[in-house]
Amino acid sequence: MIKPKIAFIDDETRILRSLKMHFRQSHDVFTTTEPDELINYVKNNDVQVVISDQRMPDKQGTEVLREVKEASPNTIRILLTGYADLNAVIDSVNEGEIYRYITKPWQNDELKKVVNKATEIAKQTQDIDQEVSEAVSSSGNRQVLVLDDDEAIYEQIKSHFEPAYKVSWASTLEQASHLLQRKKFGVAIADVTLNGDDIAPVVYALKNIQPDLMMLMLTEFKDAHMIIDLINKGQIYRCLPRPTNLAIMGISLDRAYHHHEKMVQQPILAARHHVEEAPKVEGFSFSDKLKGFFAKFTGWGKSRSA
Repeated sequence: MIKPKIAFIDDETRILRSLKMHFRQSHDVFTTTEPDELINYVKNNDVQVVISDQRMPDKQGTEVLREVKEASPNTIRILLTGYADLNAVIDSVNEGEIYRYITKPWQNDELKKVVNKATEIAKQTQDIDQEVSEAVSSSGNRQVLVLDDDEAIYEQIKSHFEPAYKVSWASTLEQASHLLQRKKFGVAIADVTLNGDDIAPVVYALKNIQPDLMMLMLTEFKDAHMIIDLINKGQIYRCLPRPTNLAIMGISLDRAYHHHEKMVQQPILAARHHVEEAPKVEGFSFSDKLKGFFAKFTGWGKSRSA
């Protein structure tokens, strides 16, 4: 049986030796300390997964993964790093569109679990045509949900992007649950907090139930670990600065909706946005409002899939 291919890049050869030892039985393993050598290998081989260290002498891992994405869009990309650098975290999602962000020292079992899932997804989707016909885009029904307690943000987005997009607004979780039951949204633009609540668990639930929903998160970029969780557990599409830069948002919104439309036409691509199952409502220590959202939204998800 032909083994799936995995490539590692790190400036420490001892780490590369360790990684090769752990994966040589399940994968055809390529290791290198040179970014150009990695890109050349990816261009000339059907590589399912690339794992890059972040801090290297010549290029940062985020730069390497961006080049991997350009050379081989179907290759699943994972960033491995020994520190939670906020800029690296932001770049990893905005530029490299990574699948997971793993911190050193890693747990072997956990790393194998992530790699095996990434390999499975890459194999499922490797023959998918990434082109999108104009059939979906021409429908004129591009629905966007703004989840923010600041009405001025909603008004900015609405005035700037309508009529190309139909923009709805929820300032509470109650409003969000009603809108999500009534409409099919392709993109959600959300602040990381809503009326004092951390809505990261809401993002996890949304992506678990509707993987083709592209999440654009508004943040002041203060908490690297929170964004790591949003990448790993919520598969967010972009992190955008707050205060809002409408030019950057416009580019991100267009790309996010295009990505959503690819998954509408080819649902197997949603596997690339795999998230772990959302935790049970009763396991949360959040407010009653947040618990109410989960109860309503997860109930809606079950009724939709029935």
